[in-house]
Order: sequence, then structure tokens, then C-alpha cells
Amino acid sequence: MPNQPTILYIEDNADNQRLVSRVLEARGFRILIADDGPRGIDLAEQSMPELVLVDMNIPSLDGYETATRLRSMPHLRTTPIVALTADVQPGTRERTLAAGCDGYISKPIDPRQLPQQVQEFIDGKREALPEPQETAVLREYTRKLVYRLEAQVEEVRSANQQLQEVDKLKSQFIAMVSHELRTPLTSILGYVELFERGTLGELGTAQQEAMEVLGRNARQLADQLNSLIYLQEVRASQLKRAPFLVHEVLRRVLGDLQHRADEAGVIIRAQLQPTALYNGDALSIEHALRQIVDNAIKFTPAGGQVLAAVQDDPRGVLVRVRDTGIGIPPEIGDKIFQPFYQVDSSLARTRSGVGVGLALVKHIIEAHSGEVSVRSEPGKGTLVSVVLGKA
Repeated sequence: MPNQPTILYIEDNADNQRLVSRVLEARGFRILIADDGPRGIDLAEQSMPELVLVDMNIPSLDGYETATRLRSMPHLRTTPIVALTADVQPGTRERTLAAGCDGYISKPIDPRQLPQQVQEFIDGKREALPEPQETAVLREYTRKLVYRLEAQVEEVRSANQQLQEVDKLKSQFIAMVSHELRTPLTSILGYVELFERGTLGELGTAQQEAMEVLGRNARQLADQLNSLIYLQEVRASQLKRAPFLVHEVLRRVLGDLQHRADEAGVIIRAQLQPTALYNGDALSIEHALRQIVDNAIKFTPAGGQVLAAVQDDPRGVLVRVRDTGIGIPPEIGDKIFQPFYQVDSSLARTRSGVGVGLALVKHIIEAHSGEVSVRSEPGKGTLVSVVLGKA
């Protein structure tokens, strides 16, 4: 039907929704329904209703605050907003007008009168308070809004404090577990090295193979523990800054990881332009770059390539690591920087860690006034870009 007036109806009661919709649609109105204030505000932003009907007793953001928000929208400044309420107590009409409504319709709704009542407001009917009364009502309404806002701020503050306490306990637990595991692991690695050297006697072929597996897994566990400890140290800003050359650090990282790339059948290529001296924590930066390159190797199938490049940049130093690996789905692009998050794929599961690698990278880089970003396409590869900011 052409030229149907659009009514935005904000109401949480399904029976009322059906009743009002049936009555008004039968008279040629188009009805948009929202079951709470936030949804109604969203619909109002997307549409240009000729009139808004809002129930005053909707949950969460009540009808009074919803009406005030709607009235503040530039495209609704002249649109009639009409309150629906079953509250017949003295002052209800005044409060609805103070909140930004142009009038109100009492509940229960009379289906015979509702279309005419709605049409009157569309045609220009407006209710208003005498100025002295309006000032008093507005003052009281403002006081209640401020009180509600203060209560909400206190709720947010309390929730934030609880989150901080939980995060602190989590950090203390991680630090305790990491350090408690490090001592026995050091002993294990020490004995593995003695057996590998033959210091404790000759091993048979089967024993040598078992010792290689034990050593490889123990070293992997040591790397993961070191990542946890580094993460806690970086969060506590325990960085030791000194001038160093980033391209030399990246060269060392690539050299150390060459054997892993060879085992995985991945080709490493490097474009290392000499960089100026950078003032930062060289060990932390090396750890971050190692994580990035190791991830690139880890998630690149045999026959793929990893390209690492570094150069000076107007913002500081730019490091880029590109691989031809499995890529990252767009929906989890931001999550990979969260502690303990792991990509859920068959290749990822066969190369799993504890999920702190990229979270640690993010903390280290941001601690150096830098930023890290990821651009990826599933099945084609990933580009990790790191900018180390100028001190």
C-alpha cells in the first residue's frame, strides 16, 4: 500500500504487540516492533517513523529514558513520541511529557479509539505543561536520571574492580605455576642432555629415540613456560632498555629457527635491511620475533615459504613476516591476541602450545610504544606486521 505511515512500537508484551499491530495495520499503518528500548533506538536510527509509541514499563532501559534518547535524535525532533502506560498515579502524565513525549495513551488500549488517537498526533496534536510546572517536573526528572546514572557507574566500577581482582589472581597463579614447574623441568633437561652426550652411559637405538622425544617435548614445555613468565614480566613492565640493532636480532632468530623450518619442509627467505640503533629490551623483542616466525613455520605446510623482512620506518622500525600457510579465518582475527586463545584447525591442533604466543607479542610490542597487526586469507597465508615505536 503506497504512503503507509510508519509507526515504531516499543513494547515487550507479545499480546500487546499483536493487538496494536492488528488494529493499526487494519487502518493502513505500517508497524515496526521493538521489544526493548535499545532495540527501539536502533530501529529509530534506521528508519523515519511518522510516530513512535513507547510503553513506559519496558525492562532494562525504561520508557522514560528511551523517550529521552529518541527525542535527542536530530531526525526525530519533530516526530511525535507517544507514551503508553497503565500507570494512572498523579504525576505520570507530567513525567512522560518531561521525558520528551508529546502525549500519552492510557492502558488498557481501546482498539476502537487507538487509530484515531494515533492519527491525531501524526496530524499535529501536542500536549505541553505550563512553564512553571514543566520546570519543576524537569528538575525532578533530571534528579532521578542523575541518581540512576550514579547507580550504573557504581555497578560498572564494582564489576571492573572484581575483574581486576580476578585478573590479578590469575596472574599470580600463572606466575606461581610457571616458576614451580621450571625447577623440575630444568633437572629433566639437564639429565636429558647428559644422556644425549653419553655421559651416563651408552644408550641403545630404542633408548636414543625415546630420549630424543623426551628432550624435544621437554624443550617445547620449557619454551611455553618461558612465554608465560615473559608475559607476566611484560605486564609488570619489567623491561630493560638499551640500544641494539633490530635487523641483527631478526637474523639471529631466523638462524636459530632454521632447523625447525628444515624439519617442517618450509623455506625461509630474508630481506634484512640494516636498521638504526633502537632503544628497547632486546631480549623481549627477540622473544616476540621468535614467536612470530615460529608461528609462521608452525602453520605453513611442507613446501611453503616464510619471508621475514625488516627496515627503518618513519614510525620507528618495521618488521614483516609473511607465510604461505593455512591463514586465519576473519571471524577470529582479533581473538588470536588474547591470552590462551588457539586457532581451532587440524594443523593447529597438531602443533598446539598454551596459547600465549601472540598475546605475549602484543604486550611486548605495545610496551615499546608499537603496534602489531595481522592480515590473513584462509588457505593462502598470513602477514604479521610489527612497528616498533620510537622511544
